[in-house]
Amino acid sequence: MFEVERNGEVAIIRLNNPPVNAVSFGNWDRLPPLLNQLVSDGVGALVFSGHPQKHFCGGNDFREFNTLTPEQTLAGTGAVQNAMRAVRDCALPSIAAIHGAAMGSGFMLSCACDIRLATPDSRLGLPEVKVGAIGGYRIAREVLCQSEARMMVMTGEPISGQRAHQIGLVQELQDSADLLLARAIAMAGQIASLMTGELRSQLKTCMNAEDENALWIAYDMERDLAAKVMGTSRNQ
Repeated sequence: MFEVERNGEVAIIRLNNPPVNAVSFGNWDRLPPLLNQLVSDGVGALVFSGHPQKHFCGGNDFREFNTLTPEQTLAGTGAVQNAMRAVRDCALPSIAAIHGAAMGSGFMLSCACDIRLATPDSRLGLPEVKVGAIGGYRIAREVLCQSEARMMVMTGEPISGQRAHQIGLVQELQDSADLLLARAIAMAGQIASLMTGELRSQLKTCMNAEDENALWIAYDMERDLAAKVMGTSRNQ
């Protein structure tokens, strides 16, 4: 699911599960130890990308929810939370190269990254409400103003990469998937060259310090509610 390619000091983490690179709960569990290994290996920065480059990540496979008990759903959404926290708190600077769909937990992954680049026609959103679920508001709120985050969660409607750039969610646009990935790798390499490992770690700790506890407490509440809501939806 998570394939790693090295380009100098940059590690490119490719989400590879065609057609839309959806991630199961079990696969999210693999991300935190992978990040720890990359830190130990002396990587300087990360790029997250979909492979092949048609889609970034379509989120979780919602067919999985129909087979899980509420307790299993709670554990699964906890795995997603742990993965997002691992990306956000990782000592390595991270860039999301978004092409195609970045939906649900795929969108959340992009929000957990430090920087987001995209193509104008990419689609970003939290469609959970359309299938009787909730999720993603707290981490979306980290990178979006309150009104934009609430509209995305409540309507389930995605926005384009162009719109995401206009509202500051995406920092740069590139015209094609190839240009996007090349730019993300170049930017990650530049960042890695400017800071030692110790400085990178200290900077990330400093940037993440504001409202750290409030974020994860609220995320815990959202996770618990999501499991309850999805369990109720199955029983109706």
